Amino acid sequence: MLTQIDKARSLAERFGGWRDGEFCPAGMHISRIAEKCGTPFYLYHGGMIVDRVRRVRDALGVEVSYSVKANPNLAVCQLIARERQAGAEVASSGELVVARTAGFTPEDIVFAGPGKTDDELGRAVQEGIFAVNVESLNEIDRLASIAKRKDRRTGVGLRINPAAQLMGSQMRMGGTVGQFGIDQSDLADAVRRTLSYPQLVLRGIHVYTATQVFEVEPLLEHCRNILEIGLEAADEAGQPLQMIDFGGGFGVPYFEKMAEFNLERFGEGFQRLLESYRSDPHLDDCRFLFELGRYLMADAGIYVTRVVEVKQMRGKTFVVTDGGMNHHLTATGNMGQVFRKSYPLLNLSSALREPEESVAVAGPCCTPLDMFGTNISLSEPKVGDLLGVFYSGAYGYSASNLGFLSHPTPAEALLWQDEVHLLRPLGKPEDVLEGQDALLL
Repeated sequence: MLTQIDKARSLAERFGGWRDGEFCPAGMHISRIAEKCGTPFYLYHGGMIVDRVRRVRDALGVEVSYSVKANPNLAVCQLIARERQAGAEVASSGELVVARTAGFTPEDIVFAGPGKTDDELGRAVQEGIFAVNVESLNEIDRLASIAKRKDRRTGVGLRINPAAQLMGSQMRMGGTVGQFGIDQSDLADAVRRTLSYPQLVLRGIHVYTATQVFEVEPLLEHCRNILEIGLEAADEAGQPLQMIDFGGGFGVPYFEKMAEFNLERFGEGFQRLLESYRSDPHLDDCRFLFELGRYLMADAGIYVTRVVEVKQMRGKTFVVTDGGMNHHLTATGNMGQVFRKSYPLLNLSSALREPEESVAVAGPCCTPLDMFGTNISLSEPKVGDLLGVFYSGAYGYSASNLGFLSHPTPAEALLWQDEVHLLRPLGKPEDVLEGQDALLL
């Protein structure tokens, strides 16, 4: 399996490789991009995003529903919305605004997640999205009441927490006790309750039980179980299903000893599985979809931060950068990871030189938690060099505590059609006061 350096170099080549000893994505020197954007910044590769969406769609032969939570940047969502058989899965009213503004049609949007407020349910009803994936029996009642008040009918997906766990995953959100979904034992009750309201249209079921899944066979068996749950729901309803949402969770190999998820092998197995069920009349006009975020976006993004200090302490080299956990919480291992491991990281200013030593890379925040890693093999770092943290396209900007220590927020930029598009400018120190009112003393 590839080392972290090998992974980073492989991803760097996909971005465009090197020129004059410097990282040169899409033919543009990273130093010039940094001059335009300022540091730190996120850099997304539009071509890689579109290519991954198409590969997934073609491999699976069904719809791809982009999980906006992974990266809600408007331009990123626009690129995906333009693709055939691509929809959006949103988990808040803010994400719904982004999805609609980006060009996703209401018919291609589903709304999932626990704790939806009445205002969020009302916005979903008003927009006329395809399905609100409800997470409880009570949410069915609330949604019906809101739809009646607005004199609108709305689609419903039943998010089911299955009795069986998906094995071989790194984070489970189903098959166990938790806040997600309706227990499978309550499926019949959920179907009957939905059908009892004239304002609700039963679309089908939604099952999302795990993320960071690498093993193909358990995932295929999981999909078979979802199809069986779908047929159970259709039998109870006495009508065909319009939707089966298989969730997603395809793994991204951030760390050593992780291999790529075998999309082609899974796709072949999934298409055979689906074909064996297509003859069932309950699935005649059913839409099948996978909701994916991390898998579509992670390797298409780099977090770029500048070295501001290199110092020695008791024989260890510490490299301090102008961005850290406040901008990229996941890459510093502070999003619930028990074992903190380093993302692939390169010195973009001189990465072609062989690493000379193992260094610690820390951000600017006043906490020992702000570390990208303590034993990173890095080409000799110098003050002013640009470091790149790879696999940063998903859950980077969107999952970080950007207000911590009141540092300015990072910029976001997109490589698209041989140009660098600045999507969100670098924050300014004065932004910390935005929206605040002082006391009149």
